[in-house]
Amino acid sequence: MGLHIGSLILGVIILQQGISLKVHSPHVAIIGGGIGGAVTSHFLTELFNESVKIDLYEPKTIGGRLATIKIDEDEIEAGGSIIHSKNMYMQRFVKLLGLEKNPSSAGTFGIWNGDEFIFKASDWSAVSLMKLFYRYGFQLYNLKRERERREKVVPEHLIYRNKKVNVVPSRVTKIRNLVNDYDSSQYEVTYINKGSTDPMTSNYDIVIIAAPLTSDQEFQIEFAEFPDNLVFPGKYQTTYATFIKADLKPKYFGLQEPLDGILSCNPNKTTISSVGKVGPVDGSIRKDPQVWKVFSRKPLESSLIHDMFSKVIEKKEIAWKAYPRYSTKMNFNNFKLHDALYYVNAIEWAGSTMEMSAIAGRNVAILTYNDFIQKFPNSILTSKDSKDTFKKLCSEDL
Repeated sequence: MGLHIGSLILGVIILQQGISLKVHSPHVAIIGGGIGGAVTSHFLTELFNESVKIDLYEPKTIGGRLATIKIDEDEIEAGGSIIHSKNMYMQRFVKLLGLEKNPSSAGTFGIWNGDEFIFKASDWSAVSLMKLFYRYGFQLYNLKRERERREKVVPEHLIYRNKKVNVVPSRVTKIRNLVNDYDSSQYEVTYINKGSTDPMTSNYDIVIIAAPLTSDQEFQIEFAEFPDNLVFPGKYQTTYATFIKADLKPKYFGLQEPLDGILSCNPNKTTISSVGKVGPVDGSIRKDPQVWKVFSRKPLESSLIHDMFSKVIEKKEIAWKAYPRYSTKMNFNNFKLHDALYYVNAIEWAGSTMEMSAIAGRNVAILTYNDFIQKFPNSILTSKDSKDTFKKLCSEDL
């Protein structure tokens, strides 16, 4: 009898060891196809040495806020477009993917207070300064002589070239915690495919959210059966970008000749935040009339467009939640919301740029991998290549 019990115990131990040594390839859901989701998927594939399956959910366009828009047959960058020469990760991805860099061109620009220009320059990158001023304020001395380059297709290539990523053109509506269920996966993700109203579900070991979760977002996600209520305070700033193919009227700004970029420094007196000349993403040069991008805090009225422009050929407007509304009472979210549930966009409350999103994607990938190997310490997925990649990423200077 004792021998029988001993054999049974030994068999259980061997079985347990066999299970722990089993190759456990995690099934991962990434929600959001912007730069954060793209970078996360890239580093996860490297860390797991390709022994990972990733479903990436994106309800709109891969690239997120780095999208493009067509104006009179030209493709124009609608969202983020600037990759600074000191953006380590974005520059690395441009090189890794063999993408062409479009050098930023110098142009004339000025700072306008609604009555007059308080500053004019002709040797800085007008579009780059326009965007940086609009986002970060009147600190132009920090930007002197810095050269920027632009590249929009980084997230697209990172995702579509990754054979381990399956793009799901759907919006996620619910994430349910399965911790109390007898199921091999931890989370049930409910989603609705484009063109459908029928909800579908898939189960995952790991869920990574790479999209804002504040209550003012277009797509809301319900969190079900979690021990703690997940709350995401704060709101995002709505920015209106109006693209107009026309001739700019210099007289509206009190000028004899038009500038390539104009920044408004008096929001109490002007409707627009900035107006700048933009070119096609292929870098080609177009003759007049040019395409102008106008940033504003509210939609532009037809009368204002008529006052600012002549010979209008086409106009398109995009409104999006561009970045968080920062304040001194901000509550920073965690990258880890729950066991095997992560939030890339927590970084945006510290700073909202492409490089910051790339850093967040890298950090979440490292955190995900480290948590996984802690849970499955004997998994043969923890190969030398994976460990070397892990050490290399953790030791990189930011």
